[in-house]
Amino acid sequence: MSIIALDLGTTFIKGAVLDLDHLRLHHIQRLPFPDPLPNLPPLFYEVDPGKLISTIRALIANLLIHAPDCEGIVMCTQMHGLVLCTPSGQAISNVITWQDQRILGGHPNGKGRERHIF
Repeated sequence: MSIIALDLGTTFIKGAVLDLDHLRLHHIQRLPFPDPLPNLPPLFYEVDPGKLISTIRALIANLLIHAPDCEGIVMCTQMHGLVLCTPSGQAISNVITWQDQRILGGHPNGKGRERHIF
């Protein structure tokens, strides 16, 4: 029995086939994490959700060739991210990753939280 393991990191999306019968890891692969969207305001860090999904799907497709008996996928991810979705799961926002630092800019109206640089 095999399982596909994925690690959605900041720089690369990595994957491998876990062979549970022989307790081995094989066909390790990695694809670059999609670049952030250009022309965003300072401190913003957003990624196109379609590009992220297509990269993950490509990696899974590459690994499935080596795991015809695959029974599941395990995954770990970078610290946190946010995508707003419809009730049916369609993305309605970009991926906002942990690298986004817009909170450091304060509220657009200038009120509220003081600006702190750590």
